[in-house]
Amino acid sequence: MVKTRADFMPEVGGFLDNVDGDIVDTEFAIATGDYADKVMMGGGDAKPPVVIRLTIESPELERPAVQSFSVGSQDLWNIASDGKSIENVKNPDRHLFRKGSRAWTLVEAMMTAVGDGNLDKGQDFFIKKDVYMTEAKFYTGLSFHWAAKTLDTVGGGKTNTPLPEKFLGEAKPAKGKAAPVIETVEDEALDAIIVANASGKTDRELKSFAVRSPEIKKDDAYMKAVVSGKKLKQLEYAGLLTKDPDTQKYL
Repeated sequence: MVKTRADFMPEVGGFLDNVDGDIVDTEFAIATGDYADKVMMGGGDAKPPVVIRLTIESPELERPAVQSFSVGSQDLWNIASDGKSIENVKNPDRHLFRKGSRAWTLVEAMMTAVGDGNLDKGQDFFIKKDVYMTEAKFYTGLSFHWAAKTLDTVGGGKTNTPLPEKFLGEAKPAKGKAAPVIETVEDEALDAIIVANASGKTDRELKSFAVRSPEIKKDDAYMKAVVSGKKLKQLEYAGLLTKDPDTQKYL
């Protein structure tokens, strides 16, 4: 097999740095574990803060990444709707995060990325979406390129935090049994190669095959569609790929 630069790159672990990832779930919760300890040591509240907890999936990660962003004190925010929204204790009609909070840093990065560098344009996207930053729906279903940024901590130190850098699109969920609209490239010959080599492979293994396939590597757009997972989903909805529900390997 012909070797490429991909054969001499490190495996990416669970940290979001220079990877494409979809926000597949969002919840508002009380900070726990190491994150709670770091925030409180940095001069935070006596109690662990309320956080936005994002679950992000990427074909470049071995497992979904869970990333938390502090919103503020439990005395200022109530968690509602089973963790799918939060309410300002003093003014329930306010839906804004404090400037300087990790939550606002996340939201600002998201809106700037959605607006392709223009914050106003990104705000217009969410105005049209008709959802507040205090709702889980604000975050879930959006895809970004993520990169670690060095941010100041309350105690005067520094920390690396993954933030959205480029907007990659909005997921379009299926309605009933109909296939979702998946924007991807069309190439029947390359589809046939994927289908012919899928048997016995997991998603990750099939994507790894695609990256190393000489034919697929010639078409950069098609290869990216496979690695992002969009092409595999399209082939599944078309009935060309089928997974074993127990092993999660293609038949």
